[in-house]
Formats: sequence, structure tokens, C-alpha cells
Amino acid sequence: MTHATDRLGVAYRFILAGMAALVAACSLDYHATAPPVEDEIVVQAVSDPQAAYDQPVRLSEQDLARILKRVRVQFTAHWLQRILTGPIQPVPLLDEPTLAKVVPVLVAAIRKAGSQERIVFYVAKRRGNDRRDVTTGALFVKDRLLTLVLDNYQNRVDVIPGLPAYDRTHPEMAVAPQYFTLAFDPPEYAVAQDRDWVVQVFGADPPSLRLDYTRFLRSALFLP
Repeated sequence: MTHATDRLGVAYRFILAGMAALVAACSLDYHATAPPVEDEIVVQAVSDPQAAYDQPVRLSEQDLARILKRVRVQFTAHWLQRILTGPIQPVPLLDEPTLAKVVPVLVAAIRKAGSQERIVFYVAKRRGNDRRDVTTGALFVKDRLLTLVLDNYQNRVDVIPGLPAYDRTHPEMAVAPQYFTLAFDPPEYAVAQDRDWVVQVFGADPPSLRLDYTRFLRSALFLP
């Protein structure tokens, strides 16, 4: 009986030790923190091994600013919205302060880009302590045409503690459904899209715009 009692005592002490360790572990508070919401601009070259782009391209900051100022985002309105509020007016892709920050970085990137690299951009604007709006997409030059692909336009991203910033790591992915098209003002410099080619490159059909940018720039000095 003595040996049995000793064995029970040892087992009891092991149980108590395990319970103490469990209680100690449970008493540790876990706090998931979210990174601060800040304005941010990221531009990077992304490898595209199947591509044959006409790059690098020597564009001046003034020229690219002239082009991007003319890009418009046109949201699709359903029939009820058209009745209640009328047609939705197109809006500029980027406002003037954002253009001033984005254009120099984009120009530097496209001047260095190789024939198998597209330029991906990510623009985040702080809308509060737990929210940012992101505009993301890509641009490249092919067949002497400038193609702009837009995946997000001021798309809302809620910052949730413990979740990764997926919009930064996957800028060519829509963070939430949006329904819009891209247009250029004046429209005669926009070239008909090859939708099958866009799907083949991006694996989806994001809104895109293809421009005869050299012809536009030649006439840009004469535009109002």
C-alpha cells in the first residue's frame, strides 16, 4: 500500500504541476495589434516572363502627369440609381496632390523597367484610425501604346488587428467588388481593347485603358 500511495502522490503532483502551468499560460493576455493607418505610395516592377513590352521608356514627369490627368473613372450605375440621382459623373483617377507624389516614382520606374516587367502601383489614403482607401493597378508600354490597368479605385480596406495587410502584398487584386470602367479625355486617343489579351496576362478582366500616348503628347500643348 505504501508504494501505491507513493505512486498516487507522484501522479497527483504531476497533475497539479500541469494545471499550474496551464493556468499560468491562460493568464497571459494576448493583444493583437494592427499597424497604424497611414498614407502610403508603393511603386515596383513585377516580373512578367511571358511579356514583350517596349520598355524602358523615357517619359518626362510633365508628360506622364499630362496623361494621368486625363484618365477618368466611370462607375456603373444600375437603373434605380440612374432614376434617383441621374448618371454618375466620371471622376479623375488621381487628384493633384497625389499626382505630384506618384508621378516622379512612376517615371523613375518605367525608365528602368525591362521588356518583361510591368509597373505596379499602390496608393493608400488614411480615412481614419481603422480604415484606408486604396487605389492600385499597373501600367506598361506595348506596341507603342501605354496600357493602364486599374484593380482598385479608392477601395475601402478595414484595418483589423491580427490580419495581414493583404492589399499591400497583393496590389493587383481587388479587395472588394467594384464596377467601373476607364476612359480618357479626349476619347480619340484611347485605342480599342484586346480583352482576351488582358485576361491572358492578368488571369482576370480588370478595367483597363490603352492609349496612343505619343500622339496625345504631340497634341497636348494645343489642348485646353
